[in-house]
Amino acid sequence: MEKGWSHGRLPISENVEWEEFAKFWDDLPRDEYVQKSHGTTRHRRIGHLLARGGQDAGVTLERAPHGAFFQSSEINSVYGGQKRTFPPITDAAYDNLVFRAAVESDLHVVRRLEGDRPTWLVTVHMIRILASGDAASAPAPEGRHTDGHDYVIMHLINRRHCLGGLSRVYRKGGDRPALEHTLLEPMETLIVDDRTMEHEVSPIRPADGGVAVRDMMIIDFDRVTPGG
Repeated sequence: MEKGWSHGRLPISENVEWEEFAKFWDDLPRDEYVQKSHGTTRHRRIGHLLARGGQDAGVTLERAPHGAFFQSSEINSVYGGQKRTFPPITDAAYDNLVFRAAVESDLHVVRRLEGDRPTWLVTVHMIRILASGDAASAPAPEGRHTDGHDYVIMHLINRRHCLGGLSRVYRKGGDRPALEHTLLEPMETLIVDDRTMEHEVSPIRPADGGVAVRDMMIIDFDRVTPGG
């Protein structure tokens, strides 16, 4: 991933457990933070994991305590500077084989990119964006941005009756996108080095007068310093 981003697709959407996994997005509470400041309709759960291990030992993936999600105002001009508390990912989702396979696959990518194999804090966001009627709904109301992590990996889970949702990836400070692409297939994936790249997603709107649905699983990776 020398260019700072990568696009591909994880084949795990073909697992027999996929339908059970995708149904977890039907149980996401409304994101009240985004409702207060934008017309976007977003539902969300969040979870935290620690990945530990080294070259001579297997990697362990353990749940970390649930806590608030914080971004500085320099990173997030819309929601930065506040501690946002979202409902936790459910035990059933944590234990789901597809959920574990996705996190472990992403962790493998990150650890391959970072040769020192540190401990990683892994933050998982399960997000649903809805749009109905004539209104558009912005998956990322903050526009072009970074998230303040080392790596961000974005998986499409589901997309129904949906127009828009064009993803753009930029090198920081660049004028032209390095990638413009609409995620369409289950587990189609974008990986970005959040230290060197920026990204944005265009608003969605209904394709046929129904309700547009765009479900995403976004996984953030932050290096944990020794003793942290």
